[in-house]
Order: sequence, then structure tokens, then C-alpha cells
Amino acid sequence: MAIKQLRLFLSLAALITWISAQAQTIEPVDSKDLTLKNYSTSWIGNDGGYEEAHIPHDMWNIYTNNDGIVATICGWDEGGTNVGVYQNGRLISRPEGSGTGGWGRHSGKAVVIDDHYVYQLLTQHGCDGGNDRLNDNQLPQYPPCDKSIEWKTIRRYDLFTGKGAPFNNGYGYKGDMLIVCREASRSLEGLALQDDNLFVAVGGDENQNIPDSIKIYDKRSMTYRCGYPVTGGVGLIYADNKHGLWMMRGKQIIRIDAMSGRLLPQSLTIPEEVSALSFSIDTYNDRLLLPNRGKDMNILMYENIYQQPTLAATFGTTGGVFAQDNHFKAGEAGEYRFSGPSAASVDGKGNIYIANTAVSGGRGAVVEAYNERTKKRLWKCEGLIFTATADFDRTDIHHVYSPEKIHRVDYSKEGGRIDELVAYTADPFRFPDDERVKKDGAFITSSFKRTIGGKSFLFVSDMYGGMLAGYRFDEQTCGYIAIPFLFAHNGDPDQNRDITFWVDQNGDAVRQENEYLNSTEVNQYSMSLFVDHAGNIWRGTRQQGCFFWKCKGLNSHGIPQYDKPLLYPLPKGFGDAKRIYYDPSEDALYLAGFSPAHPDGRDTWWAMGSTIVRCNRFLEKAAAGQITDGWTSDMTLYIPFNIEDGSQRDYTNAKAFTVEGDYIFVALARYGHITVYDAHSGKLVGRIEPGENVKRQSGWCDFNYAINAMKQADGSYLILHEENAFAKILCYRWWPDQQ
Repeated sequence: MAIKQLRLFLSLAALITWISAQAQTIEPVDSKDLTLKNYSTSWIGNDGGYEEAHIPHDMWNIYTNNDGIVATICGWDEGGTNVGVYQNGRLISRPEGSGTGGWGRHSGKAVVIDDHYVYQLLTQHGCDGGNDRLNDNQLPQYPPCDKSIEWKTIRRYDLFTGKGAPFNNGYGYKGDMLIVCREASRSLEGLALQDDNLFVAVGGDENQNIPDSIKIYDKRSMTYRCGYPVTGGVGLIYADNKHGLWMMRGKQIIRIDAMSGRLLPQSLTIPEEVSALSFSIDTYNDRLLLPNRGKDMNILMYENIYQQPTLAATFGTTGGVFAQDNHFKAGEAGEYRFSGPSAASVDGKGNIYIANTAVSGGRGAVVEAYNERTKKRLWKCEGLIFTATADFDRTDIHHVYSPEKIHRVDYSKEGGRIDELVAYTADPFRFPDDERVKKDGAFITSSFKRTIGGKSFLFVSDMYGGMLAGYRFDEQTCGYIAIPFLFAHNGDPDQNRDITFWVDQNGDAVRQENEYLNSTEVNQYSMSLFVDHAGNIWRGTRQQGCFFWKCKGLNSHGIPQYDKPLLYPLPKGFGDAKRIYYDPSEDALYLAGFSPAHPDGRDTWWAMGSTIVRCNRFLEKAAAGQITDGWTSDMTLYIPFNIEDGSQRDYTNAKAFTVEGDYIFVALARYGHITVYDAHSGKLVGRIEPGENVKRQSGWCDFNYAINAMKQADGSYLILHEENAFAKILCYRWWPDQQ
């Protein structure tokens, strides 16, 4: 009997061993009823955490009234604050429907305010939600849907509520639009306020024999008063208090008689080295203020403007945030150090207001107020770039890195904004070939902070994971500025274009022919360049497998060096590698994409896929020659996926993922939701959603590596996640042991 029991025991043991050696397969489970409880919601990078309070990611012009109420404007803010009104460091109103593109409305180039109203240049077309209904004035709410017709308008809002301020004969859905012209071929280039007059610089149309002009309206009745043609073009305008109107035309600023258009003798030639987007007239001190986005990054102040404008002073540290001295490192944020002055104006109390949009490619806005005499900052309001995530510095958990900034985090502030800006790391003047500062370059969104060989590195990628750029730091020579050392980019086999792979060899940050390690491209639609915590670089190459560039260590200049890439085949039962993650601490490779069991019914190009597979001891097996065609993964996890069919079920498709500790964190396409899976069993743990303190709001998950996580010593997890609606990064803290 004992022998039979022993045989039975051995048989069961063998069966258990055989079962445990087989790949796990986990079917998809809907997470909608499994919302986790023990987590908090905070955010990084914006002084406002939800729609009504967020600071926009761009500011291109500014206007200030006598009481220090400030209005800023940009052409597009994803969260709808194209116009923001600020006072004493607080966003007090955000004019409704001010033109992010929805419903055919597009914000213009200028805004002015008085003591009661906001006046904004805005375009309205009728091909996006338009209708043929009439407003309360019995006038059309929208123009007809016709490519040749667009209303070019001045729109009026209440200064303190942001609600539309209708008037007799006002057009638009609120009755608050004054139509200046109706031709799609024309534009409104400037807006100015003088006493009770609104001045508009209106572009003409040569094909219709319509000249450029200035039109003048009564601001009280919002009716036309008079106007005149202008020769030589029109641009931004600003009214002085001596019956003049100043206009920027390229590198020239001229002055004309406001009511007649007669050219006056005062003019200014903008210096060649100055990059200026706007200007203003200080009517209290008879000065012209010219913000300089060139290398000096300060405000030029011209006096004697009613005779011949003469540069008399500057405001702001020369070199802005990139200046280095005994008190600040290059890139370090601080008072009197501007990040990209785009506009400036003054109030009647000796204060000056500066709107900044960072000169790097990703932008990000700050509006700040100073006592001009003492140069002390009175307040600032800060927004992040349109869309980005951040990653943790694992040598110092109180610092996180977004693609162009370093943030210091105070986790005790949990539930609100938990960071303060430390520094900008992208300097277009020192490193003009930095991928993050190129005017028409890739839109950089993802951030990977790594420590390799004891040194600090930052890697970034774009929205679609088709490029990767690497940076090193040298505090002695460059302060906080990141020094380019690596650039990888998809090739194109149809064009015989290789995968670009540049690694700096001599430390000069300049790309030279002998520093390229290019390789043959097999799929130009790859979208998952990724760097692991050992510095190795990976790329899921869709149906063709995955590339691996091994990091060999640092050279004498402290720069990571790489072997030529290896291309590994996909595992059996997995067909399309769209995302990739490798954990060097466990030698575990994760691939995400589609599989024959759960294929993509159509080309849902933006979705991460339906399947995540894990291979344990991957590089060990690869070194032993075991990663060959038909190799088997250790876990196959099927996750929810739906094709786009108008049902909105695709909103819960996965967009991005990361792995940390015992969990896989999957970012879903909409609403900022994150599903959490056990990394070993594949079991669905639950779902994280934005908290009540951000009004449960989040934009879409809009790029391929939008999420990073880090396990804390107390067992909790910190999760950083893109939030592209309101220019910030969400930070969750989750305690799994308390779930």
C-alpha cells in the first residue's frame, strides 16, 4: 500500500511539475466593475488640476488692464483655455468656447480687455457642428458650410465669468460675435483698444481686389465706425494714448495715426538677433516693450518712443533660464529667469507681466508678474506641454523627469499639485540639433530616466515610438542642460533607408559619419523603441520580431556604447509586437500586440493590442540559442480589445503599458483609466481612475509609452500617467496590500 501511495504521489508531483512548466494563458476580463479603492490622485506640472482651473500649454500674446487683470491668448490649448484671465496669481475666468477647433471655432492672434469685457479675435466656420438656426438676435448662429466662407470675428465675453456677452446685432450661437469679414481667404492680424474704440488689422485679398485695412468699431455698441486701407501689409497692433497706433510688420514696428492711418515718423527696426512674437506700449511710462525669444531671453525696453524709439534697458536675466552664474546653474528655473518670453505688458501700479512659452519644441507656458522696480516676482501660473509623461529618478525619488523639465516632488502634498519646477533641460541655443527643440521635428512625449554605470541619463521618444533620443548630464559644463548623445529612428525598407542609430563617441554632441551604427530596416511601421534600466535598447518590430541593442558600458567620455543589433523572432502564438518592455532585474521580456487568437479585425493602428506575453530568463535563453522560430513564452495574457465600429467600446482598448514589481500597468485609450494585472499570474487586480480632486477628468492616452511606475519601500506604487486634456501629468499612489 505504501508503495502504491508513493507511486501516486510521484505521479501527481510529475503532473504538477509538467503543468507549471507550461505557458499560462489568461483570457480577457472587463475591469469596469473592479475599480480599486486604496489609491490617491495627485498631479505634476500645472497649477490647476482640472478643466476650469488648468493653465494652458501655450501663451502667444497678453494684455493687462490698469488693475493688473491679465488676459493671455494662444491659437490652441487642448483643454480649451485659448484665452485665460488672471489676477493675483489665479485664473479667474476662461472665456467659453474660445476656439480649440471644436464646433468650427479657432482662436486668433490677439486679445484685449477693459474693466468689463474680454475681446478676442476668433474665426468661425460652419462645417463642424454648424446649423442653420438663428440666435436671440434672429441672426445666424453659424455661417454656411462653404470652404470659401468663414466669419472673422471679434468675440466678446464677460471679464469675470467668461460667459459670452451678447449685444444687439451680434452673430453666433451666443449672439456675442461681431463679424469683421466673411472671406476664408482673409485674416485678422491684430486687435487694439483705445478709449471706446476697437481697432482691427484686417488682411485683404488681392484676387478680390480687397486691400489690407484697419477697421474701427465702437466697443460699447459693437458697431462699425470707420476704417482705412493700409499699404505694406498688416500685423499685430497696439494703441498708445496719444492718438497713435503701432503695428509690427516683420522686423519693423511702425506708428500711424489711429483714426486716419497717416504714417507717423516714429518707427523701430527689430535687431537681427532678436526673435519677437509681439510687443506692447507702456502708456504709463511712454515705453515700448519688446519680448525677446532669441538667445538673450529678456524684455527690451525702448524709451523716447514719440521722437525716435531708443533701447534704454532690459528686464530679465540675460540668457533667461539658460544663464549660468554664481547663484544658478544653466537651465535652472527661478525668478527673473524667463523660459521663452512671448509677450509683456504693464499695469498702472508699477508691475510688469510676462507670458512665456518655452523655446523648446514641446513648449509649456508660464505667466508671471513682477514689481518692476524691485524685480521681485509677485506671482506665477504655470502649465506643462500639451502631452507628456515623466519618469522617476531612482537614485532620488523626489525628482522626476518629463521630456524637457526636471520636477522636485513633495509627496506630502498628496491630492494636489505635488511638484515644483527645478529646471529646463532642452537648450536650443547650445544644442540646436537636439530633437526636442527642432521646429518641425518629432513631437516628443515619452520619458525614460535611467542610471547607467552610476551616471545619469535621460531618454525620450515621440508619440508613436518611432524614434528615441538619449541625453547625458555634465553639471560642471552644462548645469541641468541635457547633452545629446544618441538618436535612433525608424528606417524605410521601401526606400532602402536603414534604421538610424547614432551614438556620440567623442563627447562633442555633434553627429559625425563615423559615429553611426545603422542597420537594415525590416518594418517602417514599428512603434516601440524602448530603453531598459540597464541601458539596453529594444524595439518591437511588428510581425518581424524584436530588435535588441546591448549596452556594453560607458566609454572614456561617460557615453553608453552599443553592440550591433540582434533580431529575435516572435514567440509561438503571438503575431504583432507593437509595444515592448524588458525588466533586467528579472531577465523578463514583455511583448504587447496582437495574436492569432485575438487578431486586429482592421488596422487599429493606435491600439496597443489584445495580447501581452512574458518570457522569463529571455537573454539567458537567447545566449543559449533557445530563442528561435517557434519558441514559447511563459505567459500569454489576453486583454480587452474592440475594433472601432462607432459603439465606443474601443475606448477601453489598451494604449500603453509598463511593468514594475509584481504588476503590469496598462493605460487605456480614454478617460485616464489604468488596469492592473498580476505580472506573474496574469490575474486582473482592478482599475485605477482619476480621482474626485481632478473631477475624475482626463484626456485620451495619446502616445505609446505614456505610463511609468515605481515601487516604494513601504510596498506602495507610484504611477505617472499622461493627462493630455489639461496640460499636466497624473500621479497615483496605490497600496496593493490594503486592497
